[in-house]
Amino acid sequence: MKISALLICFFAMASAQANWDAKKEFTTNCTTCHSVGGGDKIGPDLAGVTERREEKWLIKFIQYPTGMMEGDAEEPGYEKADPIAAKMWAAYKPNVMAEQDLKPEQIKQLLAHIKELSKGKTAKGKILGIK
Repeated sequence: MKISALLICFFAMASAQANWDAKKEFTTNCTTCHSVGGGDKIGPDLAGVTERREEKWLIKFIQYPTGMMEGDAEEPGYEKADPIAAKMWAAYKPNVMAEQDLKPEQIKQLLAHIKELSKGKTAKGKILGIK
């Protein structure tokens, strides 16, 4: 009986993951603060973000932006502020991106969607001065 319950939970989680939609996630949770090619909103324009930053960096940032911007001595991998993230914080504060409870694979799908949206577009705004 326990194995059956475990299998049901596993398949339910797998199904939920398979039904996850990067386009819907972006539209629902990202467009309030970000544009793709339309310039700064609350946060930076995301056009070309996958060319400006490495995937590993983007995943880490999306999962824990505050840790990247300010550092967190208690969180492995975030002990020191990332210099680029700290510059972003300086440019866009007082607004801080909320932590996103997304798995790396979901973030990769989200980044692929942003890359697709970025085709033929150029970022505008303060983000271009951050190197």
